[in-house]
Amino acid sequence: MAAPMLPVQLVEARRTPLFDFATLPDALAGSHRTTVWAELRVQAGSVRYVDLEGDDERLVAGESVVIVPGIEHQVEPSSDAQFYVQFFREPDAPMVPGVEPPASVDRSGPWMHRGCDLDTEDEIVEMVTRQYVDVGQDDLLQPYFNFGPGFIDWQAHIRSVADYWCHVLLYAPGYDIDVIEVHRHLHGSAPFTSELFDRWLQVFHDTVAGGWVGPKATMANKRATGMAWAMAQRFLGHGVWRPADRR
Repeated sequence: MAAPMLPVQLVEARRTPLFDFATLPDALAGSHRTTVWAELRVQAGSVRYVDLEGDDERLVAGESVVIVPGIEHQVEPSSDAQFYVQFFREPDAPMVPGVEPPASVDRSGPWMHRGCDLDTEDEIVEMVTRQYVDVGQDDLLQPYFNFGPGFIDWQAHIRSVADYWCHVLLYAPGYDIDVIEVHRHLHGSAPFTSELFDRWLQVFHDTVAGGWVGPKATMANKRATGMAWAMAQRFLGHGVWRPADRR
């Protein structure tokens, strides 16, 4: 059987984080299907791609395989594998269904307070969008969130982060990514600093305070503080950085 080819009119849409043997979600390790065209791209080690309706093949670093919509498949990475999945869309389709980009990544005044809690998916998506609008204007943080060609597109990142906060605040099922570990490649490229953690946490708290109030908003702030602390301990070492309220 000839290897499938991507339709020529498609353009790149969202991209998964870089996975390895330890961080591969169970949903991808088991048999599953995509609803759009995709391509599995291996950067290190090897990955066995199993098409449950056809052949299987072992891919090594630099190789890729096209994933056809609706075809049941699964992946089996080697212990040293690093890989990701690039999804594709029609040129006139949104990068992430249901998520439109902010009208502008610039703002000059305060956000309008929403007058409610972070207790629905829509409010969480709004909170994450506001946060990254501000991140995109911050000289210290912005270089770590460069959503240009070849990286993770802006809308897809908002959707991915919103999924995490829906899991935390609304107990939405199905999120099993280690959110700390997926940042390791950023730390490896440009090491995080204590100042960076201070700034990110301040942006997060300011975003929540500027739009929401209630038990879920309080929970979000506490979880963000704990996540920053845990990430700093893993990447910087124990005791190098603490949140301001724990110093």
